[in-house]
Amino acid sequence: MYFRTKLLILRFLVMIMERNEGLKRVLAQLARRNTGRALTELHNFFAAWPRPQAEGEMDALMAEYQTMTHYWRHGYKDPQLMENYELLLHRTYRLYADTSLWRRIGSSPFVSTTYSNLILQSREWSVANVRQEMETFVSDVAMVELAPANKQDERRVELYARHQQQMSLLFDYIWTSRQWSDATAAAFEEMLLSPTIDNRDQQLLVSAVTLSLINTFDFVKFRMLVNVYRQSADELVRQRALVGWVLGRNYTLSSVFPEELQLVNSLLEDEEVQKELAELQIQMIYTVNAESDHQKIQSEIMPDILKHNNFRITRHGIEEVEDDPLEDILHPEADDERMEKVEESFRKMVDMQKQGSDIYFGGFSQMKRFSFFRQISNWFMPFTLNHPEVVETMKRLHSNRFLQQLLATGPFCNSDKYSFVFAFSQVLERVPQNLREMLERGEASMGEIPEEEIHTPTYIRRMYLQDLYRFFRLFPYAAQFDHPFQTDGELGHVLFFASPLFKGTALERHFDKVATMLLRQKRYLDEERLLRNYSEEHQGYMYWMAKATTWSRGKSAMPEQEVLKAVRECYEEALRLQPDSEKARQGLARTLFACKQYDEAIGLYDKLIEANPTKKNYELNRAVCLTNVGRYEEARNTLYRMNYEAPDDLNVLRVLAWTLTGEGKYEQALPMYERLTSDDGYVADDFLNQGYCLWFAGQDIAGAVKSFRRYLTEAEASADQVMENERELLERKGITEPEMQMMLDAISS
Repeated sequence: MYFRTKLLILRFLVMIMERNEGLKRVLAQLARRNTGRALTELHNFFAAWPRPQAEGEMDALMAEYQTMTHYWRHGYKDPQLMENYELLLHRTYRLYADTSLWRRIGSSPFVSTTYSNLILQSREWSVANVRQEMETFVSDVAMVELAPANKQDERRVELYARHQQQMSLLFDYIWTSRQWSDATAAAFEEMLLSPTIDNRDQQLLVSAVTLSLINTFDFVKFRMLVNVYRQSADELVRQRALVGWVLGRNYTLSSVFPEELQLVNSLLEDEEVQKELAELQIQMIYTVNAESDHQKIQSEIMPDILKHNNFRITRHGIEEVEDDPLEDILHPEADDERMEKVEESFRKMVDMQKQGSDIYFGGFSQMKRFSFFRQISNWFMPFTLNHPEVVETMKRLHSNRFLQQLLATGPFCNSDKYSFVFAFSQVLERVPQNLREMLERGEASMGEIPEEEIHTPTYIRRMYLQDLYRFFRLFPYAAQFDHPFQTDGELGHVLFFASPLFKGTALERHFDKVATMLLRQKRYLDEERLLRNYSEEHQGYMYWMAKATTWSRGKSAMPEQEVLKAVRECYEEALRLQPDSEKARQGLARTLFACKQYDEAIGLYDKLIEANPTKKNYELNRAVCLTNVGRYEEARNTLYRMNYEAPDDLNVLRVLAWTLTGEGKYEQALPMYERLTSDDGYVADDFLNQGYCLWFAGQDIAGAVKSFRRYLTEAEASADQVMENERELLERKGITEPEMQMMLDAISS
């Protein structure tokens, strides 16, 4: 029985994979604009997995295409051929997209249950009826104020409960909807822009359209979101529409729908749109860093906060720790010091938040198990105290000023506010009495956001992105949706600036800002993707600097010398554009050193020292270059001065010791190596260089062997490779081939 069940599951998985591959072949032909082959692939797909409701449209499309090719084969010039072919291509895509949705419904119990529930509803889904329901709700809410005072609360609760049920069903209807007609999209667009519809309903509908668009591209829905973004007077609706069309874009299908490119290009004529897209790109990168930011908070910040506060967390709740009277006598300043450390830790989190980090994701990710979040629409519902599942809870907490203030101006996204209400109601009784009273009076704070900032597009967009990210990461059935925030080591779809959709557009003038951020986060593969999207006219200073860093820090299959050559060319181009750039000159000097072109590197370090006389690293690097070209005396003079000025600087001592070794002053160098290798700040190379010094001195070969062995252990290096790297120096010092081989044998034995 076990093996039979396992075999059935395996067959089911294979069937799903084959079905998916069949649809991928259809999509590939559509992307090539080959309607005939796309229809053939669809026909083959339906032969393997019949879909009776699609047979009529499939037969009609095949017949029209055959008629078109029949006249073409007989030399008939149809003046409407281009228009007819485009129409047929779009209709074929529509059939593919609806079939893809049908496949998703059939292969997912969650989507299937949602879809079946909609069918069972006796509701009229016409756009006119939907609009009437939403407008009636607005007028009914207004009429509640005219009801007797003792009836208003009851009537309001009843209204919101019924409306919430209607909107949840409508949300499910939209995200599971097939391809829309132009008329349907126009009607929904009108609703989303109408002042007679509640703006919370409009926001919720935009999110439903976004989910539908993410799963299956629908140009009509895409265009509708672009239009809402352009025209909406409500910033909350407008920003959701912006995020929606960006996440729902599909450049692969721009050959089928060239209007997508035209729409985007027309948008980008507006500099404000460019600015918002640049902000959105940076915000999306911060959004997907939520979990790594949480790890940083857990490992670096929270331990300090817990260590220095006056409470401890137990399984029975939060307990206050009594002050030690003896501590007050012996260390009267201790309280102030503790408070300063707690405040410093909080400031670190505030700084992260100001930069755009989602610092609350980790904490609130544990609060998404309430039954409230089983309903998909609730993840996207703008926060309201009138939500049917919040009303009863708020009746008990309505006097708590801390909660009221936090819900009004707290730094939380909508879904976190709902989480906080439910969690707060559960833990409030376990909080110490004095702290509970403080919360009631509103004396506690969670870093409230200024009122003027809350209404800015930047803040609105950030909160919505957090709502979206929580849904795709924490909703139990999120796997049934194409994940727009999936990174898998790279930013993938998140880095929309790397999409060919934006190449050659006015948006390129903002690429540098994103490139800088990617470098700061050491995302070199993503940086490389973005750099490929620069058109030649926008390849300025920042482009070449970013490319140099990507080449040198990223992983390349090219030989090292070719990589170094490419890096050098990048820095040279950057210097050509900005001749006084310290960073470009420093990068080029470092690259020349790696290429063993020390004389050229010395010339660059001379210029760097002249322009930046206080930066000692440039002098030190120049001294290293001097030793590599045999100018030991010049290097030694510089290093003696630097060692005198900073006797505890081990890097200076390290270079000085090697300079003296190269110059043959072994007796002076050896005490320096003794100090370096006995100091806690030693590096593996100190043992290697000590070994060479002892060997060259010729008086302690056993000591040299010991130092070499220590180096190989520390650096996990190969003795043969180490010897080969310094062959030129060894020969210059009179070390013969037999001596090299005997040393290798001694090290290995």
